[in-house]
Amino acid sequence: MVSIFRRFIMIGLFAIAFMGVLQSPALGIQMTIDGIDDAGQEAGQPAYVKFVVDPSGVTLTTITTAEVSNRWTSSTEVKSYAANNIPEAWFLQSAGNIWSSDTIVGDPFTAPHAGVYRISPVEGAFQYDSFNWSDVAGKWLWQLQIYDPVGGDNYTLGSDDLYDEAALALVANLGKYIDITLAEGGELIFWIADGGLDSNPSERNTIDNSGSLTFDVAMAPVPEPSTLILVGTGLFFLARRFRRSLIPLR
Repeated sequence: MVSIFRRFIMIGLFAIAFMGVLQSPALGIQMTIDGIDDAGQEAGQPAYVKFVVDPSGVTLTTITTAEVSNRWTSSTEVKSYAANNIPEAWFLQSAGNIWSSDTIVGDPFTAPHAGVYRISPVEGAFQYDSFNWSDVAGKWLWQLQIYDPVGGDNYTLGSDDLYDEAALALVANLGKYIDITLAEGGELIFWIADGGLDSNPSERNTIDNSGSLTFDVAMAPVPEPSTLILVGTGLFFLARRFRRSLIPLR
């Protein structure tokens, strides 16, 4: 009877230890990037707005609006100006938000400790085109770009799938994650790729984007040393008990 009781105790200790391996705490933060401020053709680029016209149908001529932030106070005014003053075929190309105090595409994260960091969706979704200029107008997606300036690597969390509602885009990507190894002081830049398509250049616009992405950045769960010791001890006693039960009686 005592032997059976001890066996149950060992099994219970092992189960508790194993749960500790799976549920060891991981410190992290929650970040949010904006569909306008943090969208562009590349991470870290300065915000800009320019009109691109193609009078010949072949050669693109750029009209750069360097003084745009002084002339117009909203993206709607920029669109209205172009429609009324540029007779040729045109599209609006931009990065980031020239009206924001944050004029650099993307938000950085610096690793406080060396280790594996897990990035996972929490909330939000964004649209590329709230001005109804393209075939993606009114569609939502959850797609986060992650750039490693040291290694030069770019990662994507999420998908290209389009949804009619922001909630649907979020739900489709909840549970996904990506693990990235960083040294202490290593950096990641989180941003929204807005490169557009050659066949549909209006998708390059960022001033007509809307929405945001919220995500967790946390140390990936790893077993704590004390938990590993407890697991090892439990396995040791279980192995001894199992071995004894196999020894035939003489």
